[in-house]
Amino acid sequence: MLAWSPLLIQKIEIHALGFVLRKLQLNRHRDAEVASHGHAYAQLILYLTGEGVQTVNTRRRRAHAGDLFVIPAHTFHGFSVAGNSRPLCLVLDYELEGAARVRPAHRTLLPATLNELHTLLSRVPRKGRLTLADYPAILAVVARLLEPARATSARGSPLFEQLRQRVPARVSLGQIARDLGYHPDHLNRKLKRESGLGLRVLRDRVRLEAAQSALRSTVTIAEAASQCGFDDPNYFSRWFRRQTGRTPGEWK
Repeated sequence: MLAWSPLLIQKIEIHALGFVLRKLQLNRHRDAEVASHGHAYAQLILYLTGEGVQTVNTRRRRAHAGDLFVIPAHTFHGFSVAGNSRPLCLVLDYELEGAARVRPAHRTLLPATLNELHTLLSRVPRKGRLTLADYPAILAVVARLLEPARATSARGSPLFEQLRQRVPARVSLGQIARDLGYHPDHLNRKLKRESGLGLRVLRDRVRLEAAQSALRSTVTIAEAASQCGFDDPNYFSRWFRRQTGRTPGEWK
Protein backbone atom coordinates (compact mmCIF):
# COMPACT_ATOMS: atom_id res chain seq x y z
CA MET A 1 0.00 0.00 0.00
CA LEU A 2 1.22 3.47 -0.85
CA ALA A 3 2.45 5.65 2.00
CA TRP A 4 0.38 8.48 0.57
CA SER A 5 -3.09 8.98 -0.87
CA PRO A 6 -2.96 10.38 -4.43
CA LEU A 7 -5.65 13.07 -4.76
CA LEU A 8 -4.77 14.10 -8.29
CA ILE A 9 -2.78 12.24 -10.94
CA GLN A 10 -2.34 13.53 -14.45
CA LYS A 11 0.16 11.71 -16.66
CA ILE A 12 1.29 14.31 -19.13
CA GLU A 13 4.04 14.71 -21.68
CA ILE A 14 4.74 18.37 -22.32
CA HIS A 15 7.97 19.40 -24.05
CA ALA A 16 8.87 23.07 -23.75
CA LEU A 17 12.28 24.75 -24.02
CA GLY A 18 14.16 21.61 -23.03
CA PHE A 19 11.81 20.84 -20.13
CA VAL A 20 9.76 17.62 -20.25
CA LEU A 21 6.87 17.29 -17.79
CA ARG A 22 5.89 13.64 -17.26
CA LYS A 23 3.37 13.71 -14.42
CA LEU A 24 1.65 16.04 -12.00
CA GLN A 25 0.31 14.57 -8.76
CA LEU A 26 -1.12 15.66 -5.39
CA ASN A 27 -0.26 13.37 -2.49
CA ARG A 28 -1.68 13.36 1.04
CA HIS A 29 0.79 11.60 3.34
CA ARG A 30 -0.87 8.98 5.51
CA ASP A 31 2.12 7.01 6.83
CA ALA A 32 4.57 8.40 9.37
CA GLU A 33 7.53 7.66 7.12
CA VAL A 34 8.42 7.18 3.47
CA ALA A 35 11.62 5.16 3.14
CA SER A 36 14.51 6.67 1.23
CA HIS A 37 14.17 5.96 -2.49
CA GLY A 38 15.15 7.34 -5.89
CA HIS A 39 13.71 7.66 -9.42
CA ALA A 40 15.02 7.62 -12.97
CA TYR A 41 13.56 11.11 -13.42
CA ALA A 42 13.79 14.39 -11.51
CA GLN A 43 11.06 15.61 -9.16
CA LEU A 44 9.77 18.87 -7.77
CA ILE A 45 8.10 18.39 -4.38
CA LEU A 46 6.11 21.33 -2.99
CA TYR A 47 4.53 21.24 0.48
CA LEU A 48 1.11 22.85 0.01
CA THR A 49 -0.13 22.31 3.58
CA GLY A 50 1.03 20.50 6.70
CA GLU A 51 4.57 19.81 7.80
CA GLY A 52 7.16 17.08 7.95
CA VAL A 53 10.86 16.32 7.61
CA GLN A 54 12.13 15.99 4.05
CA THR A 55 15.34 14.02 3.51
CA VAL A 56 17.47 14.54 0.40
CA ASN A 57 20.55 12.31 0.33
CA THR A 58 21.69 12.55 3.96
CA ARG A 59 20.34 16.03 4.67
CA ARG A 60 17.16 16.37 6.72
CA ARG A 61 15.13 19.59 6.62
CA ARG A 62 11.94 20.54 8.47
CA ALA A 63 9.37 21.42 5.80
CA HIS A 64 6.20 23.52 5.98
CA ALA A 65 3.68 24.91 3.51
CA GLY A 66 5.56 26.68 0.72
CA ASP A 67 8.77 24.65 0.93
CA LEU A 68 9.87 23.46 -2.51
CA PHE A 69 12.46 20.72 -3.03
CA VAL A 70 14.23 19.90 -6.30
CA ILE A 71 15.22 16.22 -6.40
CA PRO A 72 17.56 15.20 -9.26
CA ALA A 73 17.19 11.81 -10.92
CA HIS A 74 18.68 8.89 -8.94
CA THR A 75 18.89 11.03 -5.78
CA PHE A 76 17.68 9.27 -2.66
CA HIS A 77 14.99 11.10 -0.73
CA GLY A 78 12.37 10.31 1.91
CA PHE A 79 9.91 11.74 4.40
CA SER A 80 9.06 11.46 8.08
CA VAL A 81 6.17 13.01 9.95
CA ALA A 82 6.67 16.05 12.19
CA GLY A 83 3.91 17.82 14.10
CA ASN A 84 0.24 16.96 13.96
CA SER A 85 -0.60 17.93 10.38
CA ARG A 86 0.16 15.38 7.64
CA PRO A 87 1.33 17.26 4.55
CA LEU A 88 -0.34 17.66 1.20
CA CYS A 89 2.37 17.75 -1.47
CA LEU A 90 2.40 18.65 -5.13
CA VAL A 91 4.81 16.39 -7.03
CA LEU A 92 6.02 16.97 -10.59
CA ASP A 93 7.99 14.29 -12.44
CA TYR A 94 10.16 15.84 -15.15
CA GLU A 95 13.35 15.66 -17.20
CA LEU A 96 15.67 18.17 -18.84
CA GLU A 97 16.67 17.48 -22.42
CA GLY A 98 20.19 17.80 -23.79
CA ALA A 99 23.14 18.45 -21.50
CA ALA A 100 21.19 20.41 -18.88
CA ARG A 101 21.51 19.06 -15.35
CA VAL A 102 19.12 19.18 -12.43
CA ARG A 103 20.79 20.13 -9.17
CA PRO A 104 19.36 19.52 -5.69
CA ALA A 105 17.85 22.69 -4.27
CA HIS A 106 15.44 24.01 -1.68
CA ARG A 107 13.55 27.29 -1.53
CA THR A 108 10.38 28.62 0.03
CA LEU A 109 7.67 30.25 -2.05
CA LEU A 110 6.12 33.54 -1.09
CA PRO A 111 2.61 33.27 0.40
CA ALA A 112 1.17 35.07 -2.63
CA THR A 113 2.80 32.55 -4.99
CA LEU A 114 1.54 29.63 -2.90
CA ASN A 115 -1.98 31.06 -2.94
CA GLU A 116 -1.79 31.46 -6.70
CA LEU A 117 -0.74 27.82 -7.06
CA HIS A 118 -3.73 26.70 -4.98
CA THR A 119 -5.98 28.61 -7.37
CA LEU A 120 -4.31 27.18 -10.49
CA LEU A 121 -4.46 23.63 -9.15
CA SER A 122 -8.17 23.96 -8.48
CA ARG A 123 -8.59 24.33 -12.27
CA VAL A 124 -6.79 21.07 -13.08
CA PRO A 125 -9.18 18.08 -13.43
CA ARG A 126 -8.66 15.43 -10.78
CA LYS A 127 -9.13 12.61 -13.31
CA GLY A 128 -10.04 11.95 -16.90
CA ARG A 129 -8.46 13.09 -20.14
CA LEU A 130 -7.07 16.58 -20.30
CA THR A 131 -8.34 19.06 -22.86
CA LEU A 132 -6.49 21.96 -24.41
CA ALA A 133 -8.34 24.27 -22.03
CA ASP A 134 -6.64 22.52 -19.07
CA TYR A 135 -3.09 23.11 -20.26
CA PRO A 136 -2.75 26.84 -19.45
CA ALA A 137 -3.29 26.15 -15.72
CA ILE A 138 -0.79 23.27 -15.79
CA LEU A 139 1.83 25.32 -17.62
CA ALA A 140 1.26 28.22 -15.21
CA VAL A 141 1.88 25.84 -12.27
CA VAL A 142 5.16 24.70 -13.85
CA ALA A 143 6.19 28.30 -14.58
CA ARG A 144 5.59 29.36 -10.96
CA LEU A 145 7.59 26.42 -9.62
CA LEU A 146 10.51 27.09 -11.96
CA GLU A 147 10.71 30.80 -11.23
CA PRO A 148 14.19 31.93 -10.11
CA ALA A 149 15.17 32.54 -6.52
CA ARG A 150 13.54 35.98 -6.39
CA ALA A 151 10.33 34.11 -5.53
CA THR A 152 11.81 32.64 -2.40
CA SER A 153 10.83 33.69 1.07
CA ALA A 154 12.85 35.66 3.56
CA ARG A 155 14.18 32.63 5.40
CA GLY A 156 17.60 33.51 3.99
CA SER A 157 17.45 36.95 5.63
CA PRO A 158 19.02 36.94 9.13
CA LEU A 159 17.12 40.10 10.09
CA PHE A 160 13.76 38.65 9.00
CA GLU A 161 14.37 35.43 10.92
CA GLN A 162 15.54 37.34 14.00
CA LEU A 163 12.42 39.46 13.97
CA ARG A 164 10.14 36.50 13.26
CA GLN A 165 11.31 34.85 16.46
CA ARG A 166 10.70 37.99 18.56
CA VAL A 167 7.53 39.58 17.21
CA PRO A 168 4.25 38.78 19.02
CA ALA A 169 1.29 38.01 16.78
CA ARG A 170 -0.96 40.73 18.29
CA VAL A 171 1.41 43.70 17.96
CA SER A 172 0.81 46.46 15.40
CA LEU A 173 3.32 47.12 12.62
CA GLY A 174 4.34 50.46 14.12
CA GLN A 175 4.85 48.93 17.55
CA ILE A 176 7.07 46.19 16.06
CA ALA A 177 9.40 48.83 14.62
CA ARG A 178 9.41 50.98 17.78
CA ASP A 179 10.14 48.01 20.04
CA LEU A 180 13.16 47.15 17.89
CA GLY A 181 14.45 50.73 17.79
CA TYR A 182 13.59 51.50 14.16
CA HIS A 183 11.35 53.97 12.42
CA PRO A 184 8.69 51.85 10.64
CA ASP A 185 9.65 53.10 7.16
CA HIS A 186 13.36 52.44 7.78
CA LEU A 187 12.74 48.92 9.08
CA ASN A 188 10.43 48.19 6.17
CA ARG A 189 13.06 49.33 3.64
CA LYS A 190 15.79 47.35 5.38
CA LEU A 191 13.71 44.17 5.36
CA LYS A 192 12.82 44.61 1.70
CA ARG A 193 16.48 45.16 0.74
CA GLU A 194 17.51 41.93 2.50
CA SER A 195 14.61 39.70 1.60
CA GLY A 196 12.17 41.39 -0.75
CA LEU A 197 9.51 41.25 1.97
CA GLY A 198 8.27 43.91 4.34
CA LEU A 199 6.85 44.30 7.82
CA ARG A 200 3.32 43.26 6.91
CA VAL A 201 4.54 39.96 5.46
CA LEU A 202 6.62 39.43 8.59
CA ARG A 203 3.58 39.91 10.82
CA ASP A 204 1.48 37.67 8.56
CA ARG A 205 4.12 34.94 8.86
CA VAL A 206 4.14 35.22 12.65
CA ARG A 207 0.34 35.33 12.83
CA LEU A 208 0.00 32.31 10.56
CA GLU A 209 2.39 30.27 12.70
CA ALA A 210 0.48 31.33 15.83
CA ALA A 211 -2.87 30.51 14.19
CA GLN A 212 -1.75 27.07 13.03
CA SER A 213 -0.32 26.31 16.46
CA ALA A 214 -3.62 27.32 18.10
CA LEU A 215 -5.70 25.32 15.62
CA ARG A 216 -3.69 22.18 16.36
CA SER A 217 -5.04 22.31 19.91
CA THR A 218 -8.67 22.11 20.95
CA VAL A 219 -9.41 25.84 20.81
CA THR A 220 -12.29 27.14 18.68
CA ILE A 221 -11.66 29.17 15.54
CA ALA A 222 -12.76 32.32 17.41
CA GLU A 223 -10.21 31.59 20.16
CA ALA A 224 -7.48 30.96 17.58
CA ALA A 225 -8.36 34.27 15.92
CA SER A 226 -8.05 36.12 19.21
CA GLN A 227 -4.72 34.47 20.07
CA CYS A 228 -3.12 35.74 16.88
CA GLY A 229 -4.51 39.28 16.99
CA PHE A 230 -7.86 39.19 15.15
CA ASP A 231 -10.98 40.56 16.84
CA ASP A 232 -13.31 39.41 14.03
CA PRO A 233 -13.35 35.59 13.44
CA ASN A 234 -14.92 36.07 10.00
CA TYR A 235 -12.13 38.37 8.89
CA PHE A 236 -9.63 35.92 10.39
CA SER A 237 -11.14 33.10 8.31
CA ARG A 238 -10.83 35.13 5.11
CA TRP A 239 -7.26 36.12 5.96
CA PHE A 240 -6.30 32.52 6.82
CA ARG A 241 -7.66 31.30 3.49
CA ARG A 242 -5.62 33.91 1.61
CA GLN A 243 -2.48 32.63 3.37
CA THR A 244 -3.05 28.88 3.00
CA GLY A 245 -5.73 28.29 0.39
CA ARG A 246 -7.95 26.66 3.05
CA THR A 247 -10.34 27.91 5.73
CA PRO A 248 -9.31 27.45 9.39
CA GLY A 249 -11.93 24.71 9.73
CA GLU A 250 -10.59 22.83 6.67
CA TRP A 251 -7.00 23.20 7.86
CA LYS A 252 -7.88 22.07 11.40
